[in-house]
Parts: sequence; C-alpha cells; structure tokens
Amino acid sequence: MQSLRETLQSLRASPVFALAVLVTLGLAGLYGLMIVMMQVQPGFMGMAHFTQPSHRMHDLTFGFIFVPTVVGMLAQLRRPSKNVGGMVMALIPWVGLLLAAILSADVARVILYNPSPSVIAMTVIAALLHPTGRGFFRSFSVSRVSWVLLALVAVAAVPLLAYAATNIGLQATVPDDHAGMGHYGFIAAFGFTVVGVGILASLRPDGWWLPAWVAGLLPALLGLASLVYPDVSSTLGPVWGLAAIAWGVAFVAAAELTQDAERPTLLGSLRGSRGVILIDGTGVRPAEDRPPGTPRWANVAGIIAIGLVLVYVILPFTGGRPGGTGGHTPPVGGAQGH
Repeated sequence: MQSLRETLQSLRASPVFALAVLVTLGLAGLYGLMIVMMQVQPGFMGMAHFTQPSHRMHDLTFGFIFVPTVVGMLAQLRRPSKNVGGMVMALIPWVGLLLAAILSADVARVILYNPSPSVIAMTVIAALLHPTGRGFFRSFSVSRVSWVLLALVAVAAVPLLAYAATNIGLQATVPDDHAGMGHYGFIAAFGFTVVGVGILASLRPDGWWLPAWVAGLLPALLGLASLVYPDVSSTLGPVWGLAAIAWGVAFVAAAELTQDAERPTLLGSLRGSRGVILIDGTGVRPAEDRPPGTPRWANVAGIIAIGLVLVYVILPFTGGRPGGTGGHTPPVGGAQGH
C-alpha cells in the first residue's frame, strides 16, 4: 500500500512526466509483443526477421539494449526524485546506439530501420520533464564514487570496447545481411551501454543500485546467449561467454559488499525496510518529500512532443510512411527479405 501511495503521489505531482514514462514503456512493450508474435506466427505483419537462427545473437542483443531503458523508466513511477540514476541509465543505450551509428558512418541502418527512434525520443522527453529539474545532477559528486566498481568497469572496458570496435568495422565495411540490418551496430551499442551503465553505477547517484544490477545483468545475458548460440555471428564463444557471466556476478557482488547506509543497494534496501528508521528518536519513518512539479511551459511542450511521437508511431499502421515499427526492412541490397 505504501508503494502504491508513493506511485500515485508521483503521478499526480508530474502528470505529463508520468505520461511520457508510461508511453515509453508502452512503446517498448508493443515492440516486445510484436517480436513475440513473430516467433509464434512467422511473417506477422510481413516481418519474419526475428525467427531466423543466423541473426539470433544480433536480435537478442538488440533486445538487451532496451533493458536499461525499461528498468530505468519503471523506477520513475515511484519517487523519481530518488531514482535519478535510473533516469540517466535509461538514456545510456541510445547514446551508445548513436555513437555506434556515427562511428560506423551508417546512421540509417543502425538507428532508422528499427523500432528504436520512437523509444529514444520518448526517453529524451521524459528526461527533459524530470521532476528534479535543475537539481537533476545534484547527487553526482566525487565523494560518492566507488573506486572498486570503477576498477571493475575498467577491466571489462578493454574487451568490450575491442568487441565494439570490431563490430563497428564490420558495420562499415562488410556488405552482408547483418550489416544491412544494422546488426553489427547493435553489438557495438551494447558494448558501449555496458561500459556506460557500469560507470554510472560507480558514480553512485541517487538510485545507483539499479544501474549496478543492470550493469551486472547485461554481460551475463550476453554470455548466456553466447553459450546457447556458440556458432552464430558476433557470439562471444564459450570462454568469453563464461567470463562475461563471471564479471556480471562479480560486479553485483562488489556493489552489495561496498554499499553504505546512506546509499544502500537493492538487497540493502530490502533489509533496511524490515526495521524502523529512527528520526529524532521518535521511531517513526520520515515522511517522503513531495516530489516537485514540472513547470507549466515544459508540460505544454512535453504534451506536443509526445503527440508528435505517437503520430510517428501510428502512421505505419494507417498506410503512412514506415516509421515507429521499422520492421527491420531497410531498402538496401541483400537485406530486402528481412
């Protein structure tokens, strides 16, 4: 009941921000549902791409890129002012995707011919409408940095960035179906995302435990997928797959072991919630500060922006130009059949 009250309080305090968050989650859910339908019914809406085994690693990696955004946006439904880390994390995959697109000189196939543009736009809109306003980065300071976590990120960054660089080269030079669908760009973006989320967790802003767990989860997912599909393009292989899983577990364990009372992790928060937080010796939990509201002009601009994104998404279903759903159907060479 307490969680529900906090969620409703946040929704009432910044309704347009909450709408942006819900639309973002709705779009991500829609695209996820479409992928499931393509598995159940190949050829759904003329798209059978996600049913092809040769693209399995790339398809899974593209799905993994959405995880930080979905998890980060879910955290904004409850006490967004205390989950700045989640909001920043939601932006990181799209920075990584943009970086991969620019470095491979292939923005069209890496970004435009897939469902990401509408989710990217909504995530940015939500960040701009965030209730913390000018205090968004207030919880970032050198005193909060976890040097242990930062060292672990540095260790992982070497193979991850090498992995990303290799795939950027493939995206830019190899004329195969994978490049035609922007798949190598997805792999590069994933590498950038893991490093970015890991650095964010190491900075330990408000809500830092969420990026810490996601930073450990992402390489573990990639490693597991590599073990299941050891012979497809861009797989890590068994040895590096196991190494990725081990690093993910080590990162989460390090986050749990280095937490403090002021900035607990997920498990630390759960343990703390069982007791009573004392304030002034009263034995009463402190009342949650009412989240600040978003300025009216920002709300108006946000509503207009959300409306434009929804129009972009709806157009393909009404016979307009291909947009939000993308369909993985770029008008290039050998990729036509996907």
